[in-house]
Amino acid sequence: MLSTFLALITAHLIADFPLQSDWLLARKHNPAVLLLHSLIVAAVVVCLLGATPWPLIAILASTHLVIDAIKVYALKDTLWSFFLDQFVHLAVIAGLATIFPDVFQLGLWAKFSPGFLALYQAGLCLIGGTILSLQTGAIIIKKATQPFLEQIGHDIEGLRHGGAYIGCLERALVMLLVLINQPAGVGFLITAKSILRFGDVKESHQRKLTEYVIIGTFLSFGWGLLVATLTQLALKHWMP
Repeated sequence: MLSTFLALITAHLIADFPLQSDWLLARKHNPAVLLLHSLIVAAVVVCLLGATPWPLIAILASTHLVIDAIKVYALKDTLWSFFLDQFVHLAVIAGLATIFPDVFQLGLWAKFSPGFLALYQAGLCLIGGTILSLQTGAIIIKKATQPFLEQIGHDIEGLRHGGAYIGCLERALVMLLVLINQPAGVGFLITAKSILRFGDVKESHQRKLTEYVIIGTFLSFGWGLLVATLTQLALKHWMP
């Protein structure tokens, strides 16, 4: 069951984030685009499972379509609607992994040697953890800090998407440090970023901007540490 769940959740993360381009997101109100996204989800599931369990694929693709349609047409684009959407997807995936526990073992990848299989599953853990940390984290942090950004205005000077890139880089470094068993290096990263940000905060003379920077920084590092720790635990399970 765990192998099936791992493949399904990694497929969901790949399809919902890296493979869901800005073009698709901008056209989510088009039913054809929603259907295309659901088909992409199904295709990735087939690739990662190495099998075509049609009942599972049909249920997953159809529920994914319905959940996304409800989010697009009935819910506002907020942090809580994002969490609700992902939680329902997770619940469906967990339910399918329970109903179809042996799907992965009957697929192509399970027929390879135990050593290759362990590497494959560890790779899925690493891919899923990276997406969860970088792309999912960027969305969560942006939505969580949006109300604070509205309070201080949108005229903060800086590179376009510069803050998002910085956040992804710092969470990637956090992931690397945790996975190589050097978590103490995270403290160095926080110190280094604080020093680099000090000039911006000092020159602005705005308490709101200072608090916004601090909140964003701790959210980013906190999310990065959480996901990196969970990824490390998952890797130890598949490659003890």
